[in-house]
Amino acid sequence: MWAEHLERPPSEVEGDPATVVDQIWKPIADEQLARRSAGEPLTHRLIRLPAVSRRSKRLIGPMRGLLVDA
Repeated sequence: MWAEHLERPPSEVEGDPATVVDQIWKPIADEQLARRSAGEPLTHRLIRLPAVSRRSKRLIGPMRGLLVDA
């Protein structure tokens, strides 16, 4: 599935998933976000969603306090 979504041969995406994300997924996603921000056409289906991780990190503390510490 990684190979299909990253448009790479299976041999390039075998191994540790964290390595695949750090070395292949993130660079592609960052490049596509930069292209979108610059008004250029996208060259890949994958794109980073800029605000998702930032918002979710802000919710972790209060949710943990409510669910774990309550």
